[in-house]
Amino acid sequence: MSRSADGVEAAASTILGSLERREPAPRLVAIVGIPGSGKSTVAGALAAMVPGAVVVPMDGYHLPRSALTADGLARRGAPDTFDPDALRADLARLKAHGDGLFPAFDHAVKDPEPDAIVVPASSPLVIVEGLYLLLRSWRMADLFDFTVVLDCDLETAVDRVAARHLAVGLEDTPEAAYRRADTNDRRNAGVVLADDCASRADLVVPSGG
Repeated sequence: MSRSADGVEAAASTILGSLERREPAPRLVAIVGIPGSGKSTVAGALAAMVPGAVVVPMDGYHLPRSALTADGLARRGAPDTFDPDALRADLARLKAHGDGLFPAFDHAVKDPEPDAIVVPASSPLVIVEGLYLLLRSWRMADLFDFTVVLDCDLETAVDRVAARHLAVGLEDTPEAAYRRADTNDRRNAGVVLADDCASRADLVVPSGG
């Protein structure tokens, strides 16, 4: 299920308006939501509204496939298949020094690409997007100047993720794509919802249908 451009722009505009009303202006912003809630799309739209803004996806902190067991590979995307300690350390360095290097996720090789994202000291806004940024157990919420949760109906999100799995070739059939979304991705959404991340966010924004 696709997201309308109007819905994405509205969500990004709502976030930008909240940032502009803050003094001092927040620089390090987290965008959180369940799989399929539109985190990367909204983050990209928000960055396009702020010249010099940089998006840092949490996906760069996937553990490499070589570090995962067969079970870990099957559950890739669960909290324990990421490296939150490395993310926390990199964010702390950014806060302390103003600039930094961050990994991206290379979808061709299905592994992180070290130092692929450059955040210069001149960047006015750094948008970090990912599922688990506000998890209590990850202990990094206090590093952000402003936190946003995208509110999305779970069934809508599962449909979106299934469509994405099929589009990128992660699964070969609509049935297999939905099965993957309905198991792994629904379970990961449950982690975010059970931790009640939205209750601790500075802003909750509907992400549309």
